[in-house]
Amino acid sequence: MQKKVTIALFVLLIVVLGVVLFSLLDDERSGVQIDSEYLSPSLKKSEKILQDRTWTELLANSKESKFSFPVNELYMQIDLKKYIPPKIKSYRLVVDKADRYSIFCIVQTLSQMDLPYVVEKRDSKPTIYVGSKTENSLKSVVKKLEDYDIESKIVEVWL
Repeated sequence: MQKKVTIALFVLLIVVLGVVLFSLLDDERSGVQIDSEYLSPSLKKSEKILQDRTWTELLANSKESKFSFPVNELYMQIDLKKYIPPKIKSYRLVVDKADRYSIFCIVQTLSQMDLPYVVEKRDSKPTIYVGSKTENSLKSVVKKLEDYDIESKIVEVWL
């Protein structure tokens, strides 16, 4: 008997809960109606805009043949040759060794000879660019590096 009463109360609770939820959901469907006199001016404008035709509808129904349609991409070609400086002839020092001692000797030799240089490290071997006007001074760098047992050669590059 006590088991039947507990089941009956449980079923009654579920039915009452279902009715309450159904009534709450039914109220949300009906919505709230607000008169236009109570709306803010911005909301009145948005209603007016919705009543008017949109620009896409006007564009789709236009009969103009010379109209250019709006796009997301724009391609331009600008001649920048007079603004970009020409490439500079430079030299790259190609070295067979890339250990610390070799790099130190190369940097000291280039500094001693007052040659402008740039050491760029890519991957495992550094690349050395030397800004010299003549190849003779670079040949003397190669000879000086041979004294340190560093074999090197000069390659012409355009930067």
